[in-house]
Amino acid sequence: MNLDPLPLVTVIIPAYNAEKTLANTLRSVSNQTHQRLEILVVDDGSLDGTYELANEYRLQDSRIRVLRQENGGVARARNYGIHEAAGSYIAPIDADDLWHPRKIELQLRALASLPGGRGVAYNWYAAIDANDVIFAHSRPVLYKGGVFEIMVRENFIGNGSTPLMPRTDVLACGGYDPSLRDQEAEGCEDYKLYLALAERLPFAPAADFLTGYRFTQGNMSSNACRMLRSHALVMTEVKRRYPHLAAAAIAAEFDTARWYFAKAFSSQDHDQVRKLAPIIAGRFPLRLALHGARLVWRSAKRRARRLANRLPGRATGNAPASPIGEGMTAIAFPESGTSFYDRLEAAADSQAGEFIEPRAGGA
Repeated sequence: MNLDPLPLVTVIIPAYNAEKTLANTLRSVSNQTHQRLEILVVDDGSLDGTYELANEYRLQDSRIRVLRQENGGVARARNYGIHEAAGSYIAPIDADDLWHPRKIELQLRALASLPGGRGVAYNWYAAIDANDVIFAHSRPVLYKGGVFEIMVRENFIGNGSTPLMPRTDVLACGGYDPSLRDQEAEGCEDYKLYLALAERLPFAPAADFLTGYRFTQGNMSSNACRMLRSHALVMTEVKRRYPHLAAAAIAAEFDTARWYFAKAFSSQDHDQVRKLAPIIAGRFPLRLALHGARLVWRSAKRRARRLANRLPGRATGNAPASPIGEGMTAIAFPESGTSFYDRLEAAADSQAGEFIEPRAGGA
């Protein structure tokens, strides 16, 4: 199969009341090293100056086209862009997130490693706050090939601003599901699409932290209860269609609820903590008890290890293993407290290290 070395990639930016962040998002898209882009800003019925700002920025980059719809939610905005797209690949990014300049370039390289060059590319992300400062990052996984069962267990992409997806396959999967918003469960539209794509396509990683994913109080990913409703609806469909994956789906629901609880607790969001605690205790009492027992056991082991290391003549332990596997070239991990723009000044390495093939049974 002859692959187009410079395919047209359509970037889709759903934007609702995004005038404070949209310009920086557009700048990070315009500065991509892969320049054959179509950039669609879909104004989702904004009440501020989003539409005017997008049109003003269009004067700086003729690849930008501004679309407008009545407010219908992020899924409908993305779907509008997908149907208007001319590119063979779709690259969504939310109007408050950022990209490294080589993001699309490295993802296209990742796709070239797949049979026939057809599949979905992803990368890792740095979590940024309202001031673009990094405070955490995603787990650097290198799953390649059939990843459906892995995706059921964990949404390792983790956000809607990262994947590079073939447009024909996105359309064949029905795009993003707007019915989640209609059920007051908006939030996991991207995850549901990734699962549908993983049923039919291999995935490949561009091994670096190429997305700046913003967490701010009040954004969609911060509404834990709504996100859990959305996740539960997605997992209900998985359990119905794949009964043998029911245990994995339930484990994923528990881990997702636990993650949001820990996030609310660490940020001292007491309102979210009060709402989440009874939900987790009511839905997952046994798993919660087992998880608590594991935490106690691990704490006891750590105390015993610290005590043993204080004994005379005790040798220090070996250095911890790399979290991303043996034989990998060093990756510049995002440093908490630094600006995401610091990463934009340095060139990202292309594909680093060996890939982790998923266990047998992936779709």
